[in-house]
Amino acid sequence: MSTSSPVIQLDTGSLQRLQESLHGWKDDKSSKLMGDLLNKATAGEMTIAFCGHFSAGKSSLINSLCGKKVLPSSPVPTSANVVSIRNGQPHALIYPAQATELSSQEVKPQEVSLDELYTYCTNGGSYSSVEVWDHIPLLGGRGVLMDTPGVDSTDDSHQKATHSALHLADTVLYVMDYNHVQSENNLAFAKSLSDWGKPLYLVVNQIDKHRERELSFESYRAEVEAAFKRWQVNYESLLFTTLKEPDHPYNQWKQIQELIAELIEKREPILNYSLDCSSRHIVEQHVKQYADSLEDTKQQLLDEMGGEEQAAKLEAEIAGYRKELEHFKELPQTERESIRKQVDALLDNANLTPAELRDTAKLFLESRKNGFKKGLLFAGAKTEQEKQERLRKFTDELREQTAAQVVWHLLELMKRWGKNLWTEDRQKALEESMPEISEGMLESSVKPDAVLSGEYVLNYCRMLSADIKSVYRRAIMNAAEDVLADVAASAKEQQQRVVAALNALLEQSAAMSRYVQLERDIAERAAAAGQLLP
Repeated sequence: MSTSSPVIQLDTGSLQRLQESLHGWKDDKSSKLMGDLLNKATAGEMTIAFCGHFSAGKSSLINSLCGKKVLPSSPVPTSANVVSIRNGQPHALIYPAQATELSSQEVKPQEVSLDELYTYCTNGGSYSSVEVWDHIPLLGGRGVLMDTPGVDSTDDSHQKATHSALHLADTVLYVMDYNHVQSENNLAFAKSLSDWGKPLYLVVNQIDKHRERELSFESYRAEVEAAFKRWQVNYESLLFTTLKEPDHPYNQWKQIQELIAELIEKREPILNYSLDCSSRHIVEQHVKQYADSLEDTKQQLLDEMGGEEQAAKLEAEIAGYRKELEHFKELPQTERESIRKQVDALLDNANLTPAELRDTAKLFLESRKNGFKKGLLFAGAKTEQEKQERLRKFTDELREQTAAQVVWHLLELMKRWGKNLWTEDRQKALEESMPEISEGMLESSVKPDAVLSGEYVLNYCRMLSADIKSVYRRAIMNAAEDVLADVAASAKEQQQRVVAALNALLEQSAAMSRYVQLERDIAERAAAAGQLLP
């Protein structure tokens, strides 16, 4: 039975900063909800919420898990009540309905005994929520069972209470009557629970109503699974229960008890994931509410602009200018990256030391070995002459190979890349600035004590080739920077042109300017809130 959820290391400091920002944005409701999450993070409690219809048997299931009658047999008759149950000395706290409304003063709950709680329930009253403590070993010190109002209530506040309670729930058990599992009401509400992203367990209760002769249990289960799949409801597990017939062959009551214990035991990763889900949900709701608050103003501005069609035309023109402006801002860097990539590709593919040239390199390296000697008579002069001849030959062949493989191609590349900015003067200056392979470059990588082998010759040629390519890369990029200076100057002129045209367009319609600013405000609010998320 899965109790897994993505591992998230929660940063409570982020929650604190997010709460402060929401308060600064004058969204006291969301700020209060974020405060609830901070308190929840501090308490470290695993809250398991039970949702479902009035007739689905939620309260009976919860009482059975508690091993005693903690909840009244009928729901607490309040306008929008949520009941939370913890392990502890028996007592209860009743929160007045006005406690759900934000006010300058904190509304204190009323503490009563469990007997008094049942009296309150019988006599009625208007309460927002109830917290109950009783001796319930299953919950330990960190487990909380939450009973939410029936989702099929005609009282809209009940459904709102259920949804609002979910931001404090870490795991949800959705309890359904055997005969009404596939009702549209059930499927739609299960989908809304699934969209929260928190671990969801579907519980089909009262399976003692099942009649095998009418429909096999396997077929019933398959139909149920198919229905939730069609509605794209993601859930951890599908469980079947009955309290009337404990020995029913399909009763999974024991597995539910084990699940509750396992969830409480493994609460930390689930709790962190739940807090993350809830904080993101609060941010989404805040951004939506902020956007909704500006909707009337946006509609008025839209009317001033002559309707959506004219506004769309203006917006398209403005977007086009902004895109053009961004293009010119990035143009110098874009061109710099373009020429660098082309130069790198050309040099990477250039073969400066083919097999024939490596043979010449080997003769050169041989002449640089300690103890190299040529002839017997006048050996010193002949040896020095031979060394110079081999150096000259290697240098000439390497220059010729570099001219063919690198220099000509680089000059052509610059001509193509520079386009209308490339002039004859620049071409001449680049040709004159092309580095020449010096004899010293060939000598610098020689290791006189190395064993003259094929591997040594190959490694020497590789190092020499890399050095040569590096020299030419620097020379070309220096020449490119001269062109890029003109690109930047031209791009700046173009930016000024676009800015002037954009400002003129915006001035044509103060309404459009205001409308665009409101759109930007919404986007900035969403971005700012998103950055504060854990």
